[in-house]
Amino acid sequence: MCKYGLVLLCCVAIAAGESINNDDMKEDEKGIIEEDLSDYLEEKGVLYKTVWKPKDCAGPIKDGDVVTMNVEYSGQKDDGTEVEMKQALTTKIGKGEKIMRKGDGLFGMCLGERRRLVISQQVLRNQYKQILPGILESVKTYLQVEVTKINKMSWHKFESGLVMAMLEPVESEFCSRTVVVGDTLSVDYEGTLENGKVFDSSANRGTPFGPFVHGKRQIIDGYTETLEGRCLGERWRMTVPPHLAYGDDGVGDDIPGGATLTFDVRLVQLNNNFWSQEVKDKKVLGWEEIYKPKVCEEFVGLDDELYIHYDATREDKSKFGSLVDKNPPYGPFSLSGMGTFVPALDHALPGMCLGERRMVVV
Repeated sequence: MCKYGLVLLCCVAIAAGESINNDDMKEDEKGIIEEDLSDYLEEKGVLYKTVWKPKDCAGPIKDGDVVTMNVEYSGQKDDGTEVEMKQALTTKIGKGEKIMRKGDGLFGMCLGERRRLVISQQVLRNQYKQILPGILESVKTYLQVEVTKINKMSWHKFESGLVMAMLEPVESEFCSRTVVVGDTLSVDYEGTLENGKVFDSSANRGTPFGPFVHGKRQIIDGYTETLEGRCLGERWRMTVPPHLAYGDDGVGDDIPGGATLTFDVRLVQLNNNFWSQEVKDKKVLGWEEIYKPKVCEEFVGLDDELYIHYDATREDKSKFGSLVDKNPPYGPFSLSGMGTFVPALDHALPGMCLGERRMVVV
């Protein structure tokens, strides 16, 4: 058992919106009004069309869901400069909410799906102007929308071209550690071609794939990229481009050359630990407050840029950490990004005050 004492040093909130360089945007993302709207569908004054949709739909958005979307739109800075803006919008879908159950062109979207919306001036004033800072008013306003979270499910895009839908994340209080290079792993999986044909699965084989050592090129690169940082029991669906799978050669008659593959994966072994209902239900961490300022000037949020000092005590009473080793604080990092790579700390940090100290046991 390892005890961590935390001292939060710095907390800086991220800006609510960010500007996008027009030169970096594709032509269809610049808010240019199209002349032909015949391929758009209509819902109560909102026109919409799907720009891209995953082969396998996670979701779709339904009444009562809490959804996060990246929204791109034409906006105006405080100095009057017109720019293309991007806003991460989190909202509940349903009656009485800013985004209604139907009629907004968003209902029924899949995780990772992108749509282009044309909204009228009336809809803009009644709904979107309140939730999209700086949006310009016009007779018709174009929005680019990408769904990045539906409840606990989340969408991830890698620089390599791989995309991943995290379908069943493991909450930090149930995750004792995450995958790092050198770990021994096994996975349950199902692999499909772009036409939906299953070419291989652990169910058909009657056993998980593994054990294999992470980071030692014993499995295709697509697996290596998505396994890093995973918790035991997590399930995800990844779409793997050919250069991260079997390239131009393919594999026999089952996988043609140049194939993009989709894998539905669950991590079922992490070293000597195996996924089970008992493991699923077992909490592995806790924390307690050991000091808190009388006045909290800042509270930790998911998107804040953080630095922490810490010291840790191993079971043999030996210590390590930035305070013990007299190193600079760990950071910057954000809880909505990669976090600290120690789920116990990520679970204890939300809501901490600037200068507060907590003891974490994991």
